[in-house]
Amino acid sequence: MQLLDLELLDLGLSGPRADAHVMEFPEFPGMPPLDLRRGGKWQLGSEKPVLAAEKPTSRSSLEEWLTPSPGWCRTSSTLNWLCVTDDLELHLLAKSLEAAGHYEVVFTQALNDAAGRLASTKPLVVVVSGQCPSSDADFAALALRPEGVGLLVIAPHELSTRPATGGDGYLSWERQSLLGRERIAFDLSASGGGWSKVQRWMWQRFPDWRVRFLKWLERHFDKAGKDSLYSATGVQAWLDRFDPREEWFHTVSDLLSLCLSFESEKKLPREHDAQAGRQLVAALQRSKPAFIGDQLAALCLARWRCRRFAWNGALSLDDWAALTPRAPVVLGEDELNPIVQGKTVAQRKKAADALSQRLQMANPQSLLQGGLLKPVSGSYDFQHRSLVNLLVRDQLLAEIVNAPLSDWAWTCFDAERCRLGDAALDALPLKDLQALASRVAELDAFEVESIGASEAIFYAIGRRIAKGEVTSHGDAFVALARSVVARLSMDEGEWILPAPWSRSIDSEEGKLDWISACWAWSLIPAPSLAADASWLFPGWSNLLPEPPGWLTSLWPAKGVEQLPRCWQLFFQIAEQLVKQLDVPVSNVPLILKMAHLVKAAHGGWEAQPSWWDGLLHLDNIRWLDEVLVEGFGEAMPQEAAKRLWPSYLGCEAAAKTGSDAWITYMWRVRRWLLDSLPIPWAIDSLDASARVYLASCPQTLPPQWRGPLWLSLKEQWQTIPVGTEYEFLQRFGSAVANELEQLLGHGSLLGWAAANLMWEWNARSAGELLHHAEMITPEAWWELFDACPPEKLSLAISALRSHPERLSQAKRTGWVKQKLPASGGLAQPLLALLRAEG
Repeated sequence: MQLLDLELLDLGLSGPRADAHVMEFPEFPGMPPLDLRRGGKWQLGSEKPVLAAEKPTSRSSLEEWLTPSPGWCRTSSTLNWLCVTDDLELHLLAKSLEAAGHYEVVFTQALNDAAGRLASTKPLVVVVSGQCPSSDADFAALALRPEGVGLLVIAPHELSTRPATGGDGYLSWERQSLLGRERIAFDLSASGGGWSKVQRWMWQRFPDWRVRFLKWLERHFDKAGKDSLYSATGVQAWLDRFDPREEWFHTVSDLLSLCLSFESEKKLPREHDAQAGRQLVAALQRSKPAFIGDQLAALCLARWRCRRFAWNGALSLDDWAALTPRAPVVLGEDELNPIVQGKTVAQRKKAADALSQRLQMANPQSLLQGGLLKPVSGSYDFQHRSLVNLLVRDQLLAEIVNAPLSDWAWTCFDAERCRLGDAALDALPLKDLQALASRVAELDAFEVESIGASEAIFYAIGRRIAKGEVTSHGDAFVALARSVVARLSMDEGEWILPAPWSRSIDSEEGKLDWISACWAWSLIPAPSLAADASWLFPGWSNLLPEPPGWLTSLWPAKGVEQLPRCWQLFFQIAEQLVKQLDVPVSNVPLILKMAHLVKAAHGGWEAQPSWWDGLLHLDNIRWLDEVLVEGFGEAMPQEAAKRLWPSYLGCEAAAKTGSDAWITYMWRVRRWLLDSLPIPWAIDSLDASARVYLASCPQTLPPQWRGPLWLSLKEQWQTIPVGTEYEFLQRFGSAVANELEQLLGHGSLLGWAAANLMWEWNARSAGELLHHAEMITPEAWWELFDACPPEKLSLAISALRSHPERLSQAKRTGWVKQKLPASGGLAQPLLALLRAEG
């Protein structure tokens, strides 16, 4: 093997380990192993390209790596880097690929450790477990890959790019000065991928990933025969109350630990419990043997209160040392006596543990050894972030209620810390929130504490209004609202979105959270404001002007499969807002069109075709269908469909000439309408032009629609262009076979086309009509007789013998001569017809 410079895998002498299909969970006591051969793994997200293309292509996914179809024979030829930040998700993905056996899977701490396998000429998957950021060594390792041989790297961090400089070009001096693999590595590290492009991907979880995982876990427990009171529905209901914003439990490991630590959701703490964080930490630490509770509490609060350090992300050991007590630990009688003189073993052990913790806190290295910290990208972060956040939750609740505003209001200006502050305000009982609003309202509106606290409370009240917990404003809330609105630049609201002072609204989520809060406030009776409310508080405006640009530009990103939480809340509030309107908004902005249609479905007003414009687009198809049908379905389906049908069809017919017109036929909304409507009413409610439009695409209608629609167009039958009769009828398909008889006998080309299709779609009925000639006119009988195909010739001969009077001698002679060349064994009886008396 050394002589050939080959490995066993290259000769096919080794494959996946015998136990590769079994995924164990050693860090989660009580979790049954998962057999990946039997499927049933969870699916909580999908890969998304870091640089999204304008139009999806075959390279818009990693299907050929992650889920190749049976018989897949195309070998990938690209370099791919997939970043999966969730540890458990990454582990499942890697184990699934190893169990599938489509490609060799190599597990390594760093990419350059797999340099020997990277030179292989076969497709390869490399799973990197180390948290160190990608470096020059990674690009040097990637450069070892033979050109045109596929590679998938799965890592917990992104592949970095070299900062763009003037020396990045293809003909740059820097690039031309390099040769061989050094030049390849240089290209790979360039911004955007360089000349030898690496496709960069991020694993993005679905917005409903927690719902999916909880349901999967319930099925997994059942299959494994685990004796448990666990209920996916119960835990999800608790999470919706306790952690609706996913601040406390935001990883798969967090969720799994929670489900394994409590026998039933009934034992979980209530959402407003001020000590819920510590209760949860006490339960969760049972599956974290290296965890030391008091040390972690002290350390996390020290970092939380330190304004010099960001709340999220890794710190150096020196920075962690700055957060721990620096004074040397002096051991005196008070520390040593309890260890020696304690009355019981438990008392002596407790005293010894307390002293051990004090000694360890003075040594930052012990934080790593004790399991409080973990290495991340050359620095160190909390080992269990969810536990840390829960401890901060309780501290925040205590400070918000009892401490001076200066103790916590500063965190409202910190983008990372304010998220936990918002979650803590959501956990505050309403009476405490009202008392807090009263305290803040007494301050100068332009003091730092007042700005941060008042805007945080403003957001929190908006979320409660959206949930229906607040339906009217008290004096405290009115005063707080006035102080917040007084700081806004409302005069520029026609062009620029008036922004809060303590938070950025540059991101889509930040902008939506702010607008959602303001719109939610406008759902309750309006206080007297000095400024015009306009579109920032539409519910407080008697007459809304033209929608401003900052509103008309709002819309979910292209290709979204499920709406993110911030969009779900926004559309929920928009629907509540529209419900309160007496008349539709003039020139409805796109983001309010769904709400206008939902109200029309419920009988609030008459739907307009223009409200569908912009919605029925390919970019929206993955999420909008579900949202609309769910909103329509809250009413009686048939009645809702009746109210929407004319407007929908008007919009569809108007768009039929567009290049994307075919997309409308794919919409679930369309199918819902067609399935819900009573067919006779739906067709009778349309004018002639609308029915003619539907007749141009009958193949897109349910079969039971086509016959009634076709019969409703009798007046238009004569207007069908000559030469298109057969094509026209064929579009309706065999669903109209029983109605074709009505076209026979009128001496038109449409009748001849109908006769031919009757033999094709319903030969039995055609034969019966020939034998029972009295049921149809002579003209109709002749069209059907003449169209008889060669394989049914015996039927025609028999019918003519029974009804010789139906054909003149001349017609009979012509017909016999026409059929003779293909008559085969029927030539003799066919010629005998010429001798029969006419």
